Amino acid sequence: MRRFQFRLERFLDLRRWKEREWEIRLAQATGKVVLLKSRIADIAAEIGASYDRTFTRGAAIDVAAMAGRERYVQRLAAERERKRAELVVRTREMEEVRVHYLQAARDRKVLDKLKERRAGEYYERQRDEEYKTIDDLNTAARSRGQAQD
Repeated sequence: MRRFQFRLERFLDLRRWKEREWEIRLAQATGKVVLLKSRIADIAAEIGASYDRTFTRGAAIDVAAMAGRERYVQRLAAERERKRAELVVRTREMEEVRVHYLQAARDRKVLDKLKERRAGEYYERQRDEEYKTIDDLNTAARSRGQAQD
């Protein structure tokens, strides 16, 4: 039995390639979002740790050190807000890439399903032809057996 040859195989390969390309882009965009979320969490932890260090020093309160820490905390808070704004932008970009990826995956799946259906039909026809051939051989053998009697 001959192997099934899908005539649209090159298109299917192209769609697989496009899907893979969008998958890589989605992974990159997701990585950026994850890194930003991690950095925001690190900044929040650093702000908390800074307050803990300020108030656990001892009995003496150093006003200059507290003012310096407050400026440091303000800078961290400003950085955190910038990162949050960037996170909103990156999340939107990630969603746009996800939409493209899902469309590419859908396009590839359509051709995959078509290939599967056509392959099933092809092998079913081949099996039917094989049964017909075997039936013809058996009929011919029986005819020859009856003619010799």
